[in-house]
Amino acid sequence: MKRCFSVAPFAALLLALSGVACSGTRSPVDGQNETRNQPMLSAVRMNDSTAGAQLLSGFYGIENNAWRWTARAFSVRLRTPPGAVQSGATLALAFTLPDTVIQKLNTIAITASINGTALKSDEYKTPGANVFSADVPGSLLTGESVDVDFALDKTMPPGDVDKRRLGIIAGSVSLTSK
Repeated sequence: MKRCFSVAPFAALLLALSGVACSGTRSPVDGQNETRNQPMLSAVRMNDSTAGAQLLSGFYGIENNAWRWTARAFSVRLRTPPGAVQSGATLALAFTLPDTVIQKLNTIAITASINGTALKSDEYKTPGANVFSADVPGSLLTGESVDVDFALDKTMPPGDVDKRRLGIIAGSVSLTSK
């Protein structure tokens, strides 16, 4: 007796899954979806898919081969740069605030912390390219790497085109010795 299987249920499942992948409902990356076994970096560019393991939470996938949207809270692991324990370091987050975000939210405040210690909070109200920077005391940089947590005071609500809660457009995050 010959058994016949219908491919219709499988085709429907594939179509459903492909629709989710393209509809702007992707979850923030958790570092598990991108390349592992890469050297730990003290500067992470959002267009570098090999650095994905350092993006711990709250970053969406690479867009336009250049940047990533963030969620309201996002974290990154950075290698402690040489000499930072003695002299401290500077944390820098290069990002863009789209005009539509400012029109909708008026301002966005960014706060950074390491190991529960708040570093700095800044408010931004001008669209375009920005850099958030904060001094990091050497006492917070005693390990081989450090987890940096960022938080936004608000995000764009999901819309008709994009179902994600969008924060800022991240370009890079770095930690450099002073």
